[in-house]
Amino acid sequence: MRTYYDQDDRQGFEAGQDLLVRRFTKWAAAQGRDVDPHAVVSALDFRHASVDGRLTWWTTAQVREFLLSYVPRTLSATADEAVLVPETLRMFFRYLHQIGLADPTGEPVADLESAVTKASADFPAVMADEGNFGVAKYWVMTAARKGIDRSDHEALNAFFAEVREGRHSYDAELLDELVARQFTEQTERAFPQPAVSLPADSELADAAEASPIVAQLRKLVDWVGEGRALTSTGNLKLADARELVSLLGTGDVLEWDGGDKMYPVRSSADLPHLATLFEIAKRTRIVRVVKGKLVRVAKATSLVKNALALWTEAFDSLPSRGLLVKQSGWAPGYAQLLDENLDIVLPDVLNTIYGMPEPVPVVRLAESVWLACVEHTYFDLEPSTEPLWRDGLALEFRRLLGKLAEFGAVELTAGPPDPMYRSDLVPENPELPPDVQDRLRDALDAPAVDLVALTPLGSRAVRERLLREGRVAPLVGDLADAPPAAMLSTLVGHYTAETAAAEISGWLAAHGGREAGLPLLLDAIRESPFRTLASDMLEVLVDSLPDGDALLGDLRTDPALGPIATRVLIDSGELDLGEVDDRERLLGMTEQFLVLLEAAGPEGASEALSALPAGELTGLREAILESGHPDQVGLAELAEMFEPSRKVHPLGGLRRSRTTKGKKRRR
Repeated sequence: MRTYYDQDDRQGFEAGQDLLVRRFTKWAAAQGRDVDPHAVVSALDFRHASVDGRLTWWTTAQVREFLLSYVPRTLSATADEAVLVPETLRMFFRYLHQIGLADPTGEPVADLESAVTKASADFPAVMADEGNFGVAKYWVMTAARKGIDRSDHEALNAFFAEVREGRHSYDAELLDELVARQFTEQTERAFPQPAVSLPADSELADAAEASPIVAQLRKLVDWVGEGRALTSTGNLKLADARELVSLLGTGDVLEWDGGDKMYPVRSSADLPHLATLFEIAKRTRIVRVVKGKLVRVAKATSLVKNALALWTEAFDSLPSRGLLVKQSGWAPGYAQLLDENLDIVLPDVLNTIYGMPEPVPVVRLAESVWLACVEHTYFDLEPSTEPLWRDGLALEFRRLLGKLAEFGAVELTAGPPDPMYRSDLVPENPELPPDVQDRLRDALDAPAVDLVALTPLGSRAVRERLLREGRVAPLVGDLADAPPAAMLSTLVGHYTAETAAAEISGWLAAHGGREAGLPLLLDAIRESPFRTLASDMLEVLVDSLPDGDALLGDLRTDPALGPIATRVLIDSGELDLGEVDDRERLLGMTEQFLVLLEAAGPEGASEALSALPAGELTGLREAILESGHPDQVGLAELAEMFEPSRKVHPLGGLRRSRTTKGKKRRR
């Protein structure tokens, strides 16, 4: 059981989905509550198909979207039939919170329940409105209105065939609207970003105070004073621009060599560094244009004083046209190509660099940027011209990185590239054409190449943007106050061994040190209702401790964790099978069947058991059920698997058809 599955791992997701639905339904029954299992299936589908894919990460906005948009669009049921959906979602949140699976970086369960209450008032009307239906649901509900049994797939297919033959009427105008909307509502799964470590905010604030861009923006605001008149085209007056070049130290050239004499710049728009700074100031809303005058924004006073906030606002204004190509004058075609696609390629480049353990070779990024620009822009180049454009764009890209370095967002160095950046240059990689791989191999064979990495300021700003987009972007230290089970289960999905160790170390420090905190973590693992998750959590924990193997040895006799500890020690070679006694062997065998049940579901477990001879099956049943394994819920499900009259759990394979297909991930 995991709370995150790769979008392509449909089999793993469905097994985890079935497991969570089965266990939740039993829990709700024990609470005396009526729930709709299909509502949980739908909720997990909703989160799995999201941009981040975290099954147990919920916000109030997502609650509203699920109940008032996703369910009405995808769940083929009437409002009366779906009456239990809101309350089931509320109970599901409580269940996740109780068993420690609720993502601690999501919103509090009380806020989620409040959002359910608010959305419930509108749910029946929204559910009944055909304008909210998806295309698949529209046709299923249309068939139901004509007396077709929705559970009879053959009857449905026959009805659809009759529709194609023109034998049934339908609302063509509404259907066109639903089809058009379907294409705009599909979501791409983004790559999950690794956890990163950042300096304290005080250190980041000091770095922002020392950055040139903050000093320049503050000086510009002071210079504006009570207001400065602009030209009729909205540019700075030339005299003012000359003054600002000196005041702000932009480095712009005020006159250019024409060969026979020096020619002065005739417009502030021809001063690219100042023009860029001018645009950034307007985009960060610290100044604005009012009736032909540049004036300060009174509400931005606190922003100007806060160096870290000002730097971040300025950084967020960068991915837009005009950063590379000035508004007037001529620029090479490849420079215009990069500038026109800046809003696409710059965030992608920053996302790629983000969280990388080693600086990235610039040449690798330049090749990707070229391919992205070609993909998003139609133009026809002669084969002999393409290398000139590609090399020219690579130079412009390096100029872009230089601007980011001046900004304080990236650090440019030179040195040997890490071998990881050659590892995918193989014929089996279809994403990189052979000619691209050849160029990259040649470039990376050099003893030293240009390298780029994000600065702490840059990493913080990129992370903030990722979070605004609903992306996975963990920060070491964010889980210090999380419940122990929630903290460990979160580490399983999105942390490396190094960042997980750092997070656990911080958590222990915040909970009285190892002596007080370690028992809390072990108890959380013991209480996990899922053996696969308990195993993952224990491995994450012991891998983070210098004496992890010794701890596993001590846990061999632990009633709840012993089977897991023994298996981990055997897998790592720290324990020989000959050292395992009969009791441990029996518990280990039981553990394997419980893991099989969770990973493959009741159908998979039944299939495995049905392959055994009847005589062996009887002995195996007795041994497993009397093994003394602590997972009583799992043993009860296994007992059902052994019953010849019912090989499949009643909730096994519970599924609802999807109405949209997943897309490729985006960076």
